[in-house]
Amino acid sequence: MTHLPAARATAPKSSSSSPFNTLYADWFESVSRWVQALGVPLADCADVVQEVFLVAHRRLAQFDGENPAGWLFQIARRKVRDHRRLVWVEHFFGHRRVPVGESVLTTTRGPFEELVTKRRQQLLVRSLGRLDEKQRAAFVQFEIEGRRGAEIAQMAGVPLSTVWLRLHRARKALHQRGARGAESSARF
Repeated sequence: MTHLPAARATAPKSSSSSPFNTLYADWFESVSRWVQALGVPLADCADVVQEVFLVAHRRLAQFDGENPAGWLFQIARRKVRDHRRLVWVEHFFGHRRVPVGESVLTTTRGPFEELVTKRRQQLLVRSLGRLDEKQRAAFVQFEIEGRRGAEIAQMAGVPLSTVWLRLHRARKALHQRGARGAESSARF
């Protein structure tokens, strides 16, 4: 599987130990990876991560503290959905933006290898973007984040069998799109 490029921002270190600062320091990198893996372009990742933590800061008093990963992932998933809608609206009305999946490759490979890698990444991002939101979330958590099924079920608040079903459907859809993508890239 092609790995998505890592987000460039890192969590700032804070001398204050408020509950929010602790949450931010502990979960910043994970939230950044989730946002990027859910399809936000590198150019917009920092903004979406900031929006996630703004919501978390606003709602921290209502949070029971039981499952910070699940809580933050659900906020991130919704913020990514909102971001995708905004991109669509801006595209519809003709505003210029960097297309979803665009990234700058920083490798020492040759131009052809970089082109192939870039096309594969674009195919993966497009394919992930076409998945049902719940299937995409299960796939990203399991395949990219490396979480166990039970952990994903707890984060999403669904039975374990639902996670396996979503994961199966996501893999099947990605496999079908990957086969179509391979056919089209063979013509390249």
